[in-house]
Amino acid sequence: MSKIGAPFGKVFGVQAFQRTAAIFDIDDSLLDGNAGTIFTWYLYSNREMSAGIRGQVPRALYDYARKRLSEADMVALGSRCLQGLRADRLRELAEKCFERHIKKRVTQAGLRTVRKHLLQGHLVVVASGSPQAIIDEVGRFLHAHETVGTRALIKDGFSSEELVMPLVFREGKRERVKEVLARHQIDVSRCYLYSDSVADTPLFEEVGHPVVINPKPAFRAEAIRRGWEVVEWKGRWKTDEKEEQLGDEWASWES
Repeated sequence: MSKIGAPFGKVFGVQAFQRTAAIFDIDDSLLDGNAGTIFTWYLYSNREMSAGIRGQVPRALYDYARKRLSEADMVALGSRCLQGLRADRLRELAEKCFERHIKKRVTQAGLRTVRKHLLQGHLVVVASGSPQAIIDEVGRFLHAHETVGTRALIKDGFSSEELVMPLVFREGKRERVKEVLARHQIDVSRCYLYSDSVADTPLFEEVGHPVVINPKPAFRAEAIRRGWEVVEWKGRWKTDEKEEQLGDEWASWES
């Protein structure tokens, strides 16, 4: 996890955190798209991955499409693809990818909601299974106080294949987020969670204010059954920039 340390609350004179936190998932909710997928695509298409790692990606996508690999496997793959990159180079690439491809995908309603919580003096946490480097860039743009992403251990200045456990996925994401809340002495039952994903059910079940964003039909029905708020976040915060063709993300890769 990373501390962004945003001064936003101090600027507006609000009391620090108000013993409440707002936790934001990234993919297909706060962002129109998947940050980890876009970052991995960016590294792949620019040949920033090692040759050995790059050669494994198309096969992994093939296996995932045929349900031979799980979503958790793909979360791990996203960070293992960084293997061999220098830590400083990784940060540079994450910044470039965010500025060029991801920033324009932030949803207008998501950005407005983040700002609302900042103005209320709440701790804002961005949490995603995507690699920590790209989640840090999202958090910095949003003025989030904390970011939680999947981390590969840095050894001798280089990203390794060894990941910090647990993965930021399902129960692992819940535990990593609760570690952040405990450090700030905030009870999870006082928190908001904004996410589209059924994989975040373990965390949805503990927060006091669950908000389900853009859910697929099955999860929408489940959220309504449980009495969770369901909202739609459509439309990017900037619509006047020329879109660069990214293809269909996972489906558009070539070896």
